[in-house]
Amino acid sequence: MRIPLGVHGWYAIFVGLFCGANRSVAWVKLNTDVAPLQRSNSYGEYYGALRDTYFKVAQLHGNETILIAPQSSAVPSACGLGYIKLIPLTRSEIAGLQADRANASTRTMTVTDDGFGILNDRRPTTVEELLAEVEPFRNTDVHTLIMEQFGGDKVFYPSAVGANPGMNMDDFPDAGHRNYVESVKAFEKQKINPLKVLIDGAHNCGLRVHVGIRPAGTSWAPPFDEFWETPFFKNHPEWYCVDRDGTVTTRMSWAVPEVRRHSIELLREMVRFGADGANIVFNRGVPVSLYEPAFKKLLHAKYGIDTAGLEDTDPRILAVRSDIVTSFFTELRAMLNEEQKRRGDSKRLQASVIAFGNDYDNSWYGIDIRRLVNAGLLDQIMVYPYDIGALKGTVDYAWFRSICNARGVPWWPSGAYNTMRTLNSAADAYDGGAPGVSLFDAFGSDIDDWLPQSRMGHRAEVRELLRTGLPHDKYYFFHTLGNKVMDGRFPPVWGG
Repeated sequence: MRIPLGVHGWYAIFVGLFCGANRSVAWVKLNTDVAPLQRSNSYGEYYGALRDTYFKVAQLHGNETILIAPQSSAVPSACGLGYIKLIPLTRSEIAGLQADRANASTRTMTVTDDGFGILNDRRPTTVEELLAEVEPFRNTDVHTLIMEQFGGDKVFYPSAVGANPGMNMDDFPDAGHRNYVESVKAFEKQKINPLKVLIDGAHNCGLRVHVGIRPAGTSWAPPFDEFWETPFFKNHPEWYCVDRDGTVTTRMSWAVPEVRRHSIELLREMVRFGADGANIVFNRGVPVSLYEPAFKKLLHAKYGIDTAGLEDTDPRILAVRSDIVTSFFTELRAMLNEEQKRRGDSKRLQASVIAFGNDYDNSWYGIDIRRLVNAGLLDQIMVYPYDIGALKGTVDYAWFRSICNARGVPWWPSGAYNTMRTLNSAADAYDGGAPGVSLFDAFGSDIDDWLPQSRMGHRAEVRELLRTGLPHDKYYFFHTLGNKVMDGRFPPVWGG
């Protein structure tokens, strides 16, 4: 649907999205926009309702057209439109908006994208559909995007190092995996590199981009293993991490130089698409060493002992794990320096991590934050204290302050899984002395959640929302639809 707006000036634009059955999803853009934004209504399915849905604030020049389309690929969805509402901004509102957008001091957020969900969930096949993944970050407090590849050495672009999973499969255990493969093949046919498109698109939105890999994700339980396991993983079982009781895991050991080298060459390839740095997603990647032969060899060389009778947290075990992780980041730093020199500019290519929230959790896996920071091997830390890999699962703010602040290394704790808990986490982070905050898998389709989350660099706003609560959605319910009474004692949907 294309509707000319025909007005001049600054306006807040809302769309009235109708939902009468199931969910309504709309992709909304102005003809002058780079990509559309997703908006939805999933509340009115029982009685029929219009959701007064915020689209954006924009300066209009009289010749703009608003374009609204349904979700038609991957999982199609209905899309109903009741109205378009334009609210003119006052002079003071315009001045405040422009000053806010020019204020770089609030751009203190890091967000992540797992590099899988966009293809798995939406099956994009055009550049515009790809750019819709990063467009929500425009004019927000987001400073850095960690753009991941989603496991081991799997990639969604043509690669000389990594592997495109599922390309030879014709039967899939999950509809999303088929979406992924069809999307990758469509871009390959058009000679489009999706990762470069996303990096360039994020730069266009004013973000820095760190490309990231998850050291784990090299396999999965059946029936998904056919898709998830790559040739590098399958061809080198001798390099798997092995637990102390002899259990072979699906992790590949960083105690093996060839494993580290493979990951670093993959990051080199990704950085060359224009990224500003490289990231290791430890909260989706540990352990990177256990008790495999390569680890035992290093332990014996350093201390002349074997692992018999040693606890997992024995200082000598932790020291060798720390040596292994530090070796990786030393090699990563050398690669980034080489790439910076190749680019011919003085802009430092950064190394970053998503780490755990305290010394105990990090040290267990060899992630010696103090050692890495003091050695100049880390430029930014996203702190993620939850679930996978976390042991204590807490954030030690004093510990991070003591390590990072004196060295000028930003550390950005992550929020939780709903908006109010995320805002509480942000307030705790600021109280704890953090210079910024972060979001893991940042943006969903609900704009009412994303709006407050995307402005968490505005500390006063965070505290005000915690005091007042989030604004309520505005819905308009129908008395009649056609000739059916929707709000009577016995509505027609009871028969559905």
